[in-house]
Amino acid sequence: MTQPNHSDRGHAEFSPSSLKYVAACAGYEGRSGTSAAAEMGTRIHEALEIFDPSALHNEEELAIYEQIVEMEQDFMSNFGPIKEELNEIQVEVKLDGTETWGTCDRFLILESGTSAVMADYKTGISIIDPPDKNWQAKAYTVGAFQRYPQIEEITFVFYVPQHDSSPHHTFKRSDLPDLIDELSKVILAGESIRPKWESASITLDDCTPSQYCRFCKHEDHCPSLGGLVIEVAKKLDSTIPDVDPSNLDDPARVSELYNIAKIVENWSSTIKGRALEMAKDGVELDGLRLKSMGRTRKIEDNNTFVSIAEEHGIDIDTLTEQASFPLSKIAKLVGSQHEKGDRREKQQIFLDACEEAGIIRLSDERFTLTNQ
Repeated sequence: MTQPNHSDRGHAEFSPSSLKYVAACAGYEGRSGTSAAAEMGTRIHEALEIFDPSALHNEEELAIYEQIVEMEQDFMSNFGPIKEELNEIQVEVKLDGTETWGTCDRFLILESGTSAVMADYKTGISIIDPPDKNWQAKAYTVGAFQRYPQIEEITFVFYVPQHDSSPHHTFKRSDLPDLIDELSKVILAGESIRPKWESASITLDDCTPSQYCRFCKHEDHCPSLGGLVIEVAKKLDSTIPDVDPSNLDDPARVSELYNIAKIVENWSSTIKGRALEMAKDGVELDGLRLKSMGRTRKIEDNNTFVSIAEEHGIDIDTLTEQASFPLSKIAKLVGSQHEKGDRREKQQIFLDACEEAGIIRLSDERFTLTNQ
C-alpha cells in the first residue's frame, strides 16, 4: 500500500483546526512553519491511515500509534457492526455567508445507515476540549451531516493517547442549525478583521488577547496585546501613565513603553520560573512539556586537565590553539600581581600589549538600556 503524504495537503484559510483560536480572537492568524512535534504527528497520522507503522521513526511514535489503535478498538466495541469505513474524509462545510473545509481522520457509518462515528487523532500533549465544546469537531460534524443526508446522528470522538482519554459527544441532525450559526459567526468575524493586518488598519478594539496569542503571527505587534500588557503593568505599578502601545514614533512614548516592558518582563520571568519548578516536580501543565537542554561542562583543575590531555596525545601547544582565554579575567589577574594603586595601569598595559600584537579581535559594539 502506498505510504500517504499529509505534509503537502492544503488547508482552508479558516480551517476547522484553527477555529478555536479565531473564536477567541477574530484577528488571530497562525504562524507558518512546522515543528518536531507536528512532524511526528504527521507521521503517526499517515501510519494510521493505512494501519502500517513501518515508516515511524522511533519507539515513542510506535507506542502512540499502537495506543490509538487500541483506544479505537475499545471505543468501537460500544457500537454494532460497521457498514462503511472511511479514512481521511474531506468535508466541505457550507455556512451562512461563508464556508470552510477540512479533513477528518476516520468516519465509520454503522449498519443502520443512519448513525456514524467520526474520529480524530490527537498525538500531542495539549488537553483537548470535548467535542460539544470543540470548534474543530463541530465543523467536521456539520460537513459530515451535509455530505451524508441520510445520517441522523454522529458520535464524534477524539483519541488522545498522551492523556489516555477519548472525549466524545453525540450530535443530532437537529443540532445542525445552531452549529451552522455558531461557526458562521466565528469565521465571518475572522474574515472581517484579518484583512486589516495587511492594510495596517488594525485597532486596539479589533483583537481580544488570550492564552493563544503565543501561537499568532501578529503577537509581536498586536495593539490589543500591547494594551493588555499596559493594564498588567499598571497592576504592578500604579504610577504608570496611559500610553498608546502602537505609537512607536514618539521618543517620549517609546521610553514609557520600554519601562513598561521591563516591568512585565520581570513579572513574566517569575511566572516562567514557577512553571519550570512545577514541571520539574512532575506537575502536568497543559500544553507544556519539560525538555532537558543538557548540562554544561567546566574544567575545575586546569593542571590535571592538561596532564590528561597530554596522556591522550594532545600536547600543550595544540591545547593552547584550541583554548579560548577570558581576556578581561586574565587582565585582572595580571593587575592582581601588583600593588593596589598600580593594578588598573598594569591591566591596561597588558591589554595594550595584546592589541599591539594584533591578537585581539573586537566584536561589534553591544548596547543595552538601563534606568537612570
